[in-house]
Amino acid sequence: MPRATPPDGEASAGGTQAGTGSDTTSGTTSGTVSLAYLRAVLDHGERQGIAPAEQLRAVGVPPALLDAGAHAQTATRIPGATYLALLDWLEQATGDADVGLRAGAAFAPRHYAEMGYVVLTTPTVRDAILQGIRYEVLANDIGGTHLTETPQSACMTWAARHGPLSRHAHELHMATWVVFARWLIGDQHVATQVEFPHAAPADTRLHAEVFGCPVVFNAGRHAMHIERALLDLPSLQADAGMQAQMTRIADSQLQQIVPAGADALAQARACIRARLPQGEVPIADVAAQLGLPVRTLQRRLQAQGISYSQLVDNVRQALARQYLAEPGLSLAQCAMRLGYSEQSAFTHAFKRWTGETPHGWRRKARTA
Repeated sequence: MPRATPPDGEASAGGTQAGTGSDTTSGTTSGTVSLAYLRAVLDHGERQGIAPAEQLRAVGVPPALLDAGAHAQTATRIPGATYLALLDWLEQATGDADVGLRAGAAFAPRHYAEMGYVVLTTPTVRDAILQGIRYEVLANDIGGTHLTETPQSACMTWAARHGPLSRHAHELHMATWVVFARWLIGDQHVATQVEFPHAAPADTRLHAEVFGCPVVFNAGRHAMHIERALLDLPSLQADAGMQAQMTRIADSQLQQIVPAGADALAQARACIRARLPQGEVPIADVAAQLGLPVRTLQRRLQAQGISYSQLVDNVRQALARQYLAEPGLSLAQCAMRLGYSEQSAFTHAFKRWTGETPHGWRRKARTA
């Protein structure tokens, strides 16, 4: 198991973007990935005998991008569409239908740059996940991760931000979660079930080997289920000094990519989602998780035109629709996951949001 050894260099003062024709508009509409994250694919292609420069040329990216120093691995951005195109091209070039899964299974901390070392050196698995969510956009903003906890289990989901993602993108990203979990707590399979939105491939033997649990395809979402107790396990790589150093760099990078107010909004939303199944989520708890004074968090949310109570309400409303779409969840279970102590409180809130009862909304959705 590798020890967490950080890369050399400090945060870049600015970023560059590359893609087909250096089209920055493409990056805006499809999201972006960092050069560090892209290197997971380039490294896999190189192991198959295809030089990184050849791979980049195949999707219209200047090979000179590879000359970026360690300090620019996060700041250098590649359009999400170009990243997806590279995965598709590698499948054609190698004849390997599992190219994304193999690239993800070989993921290394350097592919997340400083963010990877922030995650690895946290005290517990829960801290690692929440820090990963906090700094996720440094690696890519093509998808967003959420953590939901219940008394017995936990579930991580990853949803596309800018449009559908390919099978390769989903399988690569899911495999990175498995790889990081093994570094955090040892060589063991951590998931109890994995779900993918795409159809099952003809051969799923590699999926069984990588994930070590039931893999459900055509599930309508990208999700990994784990036992809740796993979240409290200590990280084998915990290192407070290194984490402080890497966090300072990651924070600097985050400020360059995401405005402070928008960053606080995304972080607070993720924290609320993760904690709602345990009940009401006071702003003080969220502020503490983000390492901010309560008044600072309030100001940053206000800069985005929203109050904390409105944010909690918005998160609950979005999750309510998601949970009601799951036929296996009772209304009481939906209410509990949303942090309501009584089902009647959930019903009252849902009628305020939609003008309908949860039962009526679910019935209409099933017959639509």
